[in-house]
This record gives sequence, structure tokens and C-alpha cells, in this order.
Amino acid sequence: MKTTDELRNAIRSSSDPAMLAGGAFTPPDFTFYLCNLLERRGWLVKDAIRACYLERSYGYQLFNGTRPPTRTFLLRLALALDLGEEETQKLLTRCGKASLYPRSRFDAAVLYGLTHHLTLEETDELLLSLGEGGLL
Repeated sequence: MKTTDELRNAIRSSSDPAMLAGGAFTPPDFTFYLCNLLERRGWLVKDAIRACYLERSYGYQLFNGTRPPTRTFLLRLALALDLGEEETQKLLTRCGKASLYPRSRFDAAVLYGLTHHLTLEETDELLLSLGEGGLL
């Protein structure tokens, strides 16, 4: 499997667009990305399940790929891991979900929580105080 930089260089140097039909351009599996994210933070899957207030079997299904992650779950995870805005946007994009949009009150509140390092619980309370649906 080629690295992203190798793919970028191949695209730049190629004169034939047929090279784009290859299997090298499939996005990485979201389960790999989620588990890698946890590993970089020193977390275990069970820690993430607990921090996100997930039912145990449902949580393991999210991390092993049996169920696709919901946007709400990804936002819970981002807040639990104290990810920044950029890292959260990358997480959402990698998992095929809509990026946070500042004109949406819900998304703006989540962005506020991320940038001000609020906990998942504090961000949920903020959302509820604004009349938005919560994360929990």
C-alpha cells in the first residue's frame, strides 16, 4: 500500500489519468482510523466505550466495524478524547460524516466545547441549554 505522499507524487508525475482507476485510492477503513486514534491517545476500546456512555456490545460493534459510526458517536468520542477542531473535522471526514458547520447552532456549540476544552457532559449541558438535542 502506497503512502499518501507516494500517491500525491504519482498523481503529479503521471500523464495518464488511467492510473486513478487503481485500488490505491480507496479510503482507509474507518475502524483502522478509530483504533489508531485511540492508540495514539493511549486509550483502550473499553475506555472509549465508557467515556462515550455507550452500551458495551454496541460500542464494540462500532470499533470492530460491524456497525458504522454515527456522527453523534464521533462527536462524543472527539469530546471525550479532547480533540481539537482540526482533528475532529478530520475524524468526521474520514468516517464519511458531515464536518462541523459554524452556522448550525448545534455544530457551533460542539465547536465551542472543542475549542474551550469542555467535557462531553459540559458540552451536552450547553446544547440542552440552547434548546438543541444533546449528545448523551
